[in-house]
Amino acid sequence: MRHFLMKIVLFIIFLCILGEVVLRAFRVVPDIPERVIDKYNIQRYKPGQSGYYANAQEKWNVNNYGWLGTSDTSNDTIISIIGDSFIENIMNPIGSNQGSLLKSLLPNYSFFEAGRAGVTFIEAMEISKVLDIEVSPKYQLLYLSGGDFYESISEISRYSDRLQVSVENQKLLISQLKSPRMKKILYNIKILYYLYLKYPIFVDIQNKGETPKALLAKKNDYDSLVFNKLFNFCSNNYNLNKLVFVFHPNTDNIIIAMANQYGIKTILLDSSGDKTWRLGKNDGHWSIYGHKQVSNQVYNGLIKIIK
Repeated sequence: MRHFLMKIVLFIIFLCILGEVVLRAFRVVPDIPERVIDKYNIQRYKPGQSGYYANAQEKWNVNNYGWLGTSDTSNDTIISIIGDSFIENIMNPIGSNQGSLLKSLLPNYSFFEAGRAGVTFIEAMEISKVLDIEVSPKYQLLYLSGGDFYESISEISRYSDRLQVSVENQKLLISQLKSPRMKKILYNIKILYYLYLKYPIFVDIQNKGETPKALLAKKNDYDSLVFNKLFNFCSNNYNLNKLVFVFHPNTDNIIIAMANQYGIKTILLDSSGDKTWRLGKNDGHWSIYGHKQVSNQVYNGLIKIIK
């Protein structure tokens, strides 16, 4: 019996090794870059990392600033692009990034991208402050959805792994890395990560670029007062003059109106009457086609601002 059990154990080990080799060879699961928290309390990626998203032919690379995407600062006029996983765009080639596409439309400008999955609105504002120090952009484009604003406010829902603000106390709540050691093991052992993705019991729907239903249900409990407190915090702590908010399609009108009330320049994306921008049936991120449509609309809005 002991000899039989040993054979079973060895066979399981062999299958695991074989599965690991196959998953890596065919890039069935994505490589996920490791995060660090910098001196500004911003979550970035550890510089110098590289890897492949699932089934991708082109590598992603983390630059010296700790971001994925374009990091051009060669021209006198730099425009930064800040956002969440839509801007990080790890699932598409870098040529479809907003920075790459806008550069082709505005060749005399440099575009610097700072995108990371899970960035809230208030963290995007903090990143804009840091980029003022590091690269001194003339304009800063913040790509935002309604969920980014709700997720910024701790009184609505508290997320310890995301930078938020208490609008009642007018204070930032610093984020913490969520289970960094466990994630490092999970992301580096592909067969474990494959099983984790295959049976997504604990996978948050936000990883697919969508807003959780629980959060959507809470929206009706809040009105313009809470957003006024949020924008009041921003007006007291950030330079709003160089910011341009690029709102995803179907962003709440109350948020757009509040941004306009505080004198923030805005660009409203519109996907109506067009074929879907979605990457896939179960993935709300923008496809290559979607990114091109977005960049065209941003360009049309941006030239009215920078002329």
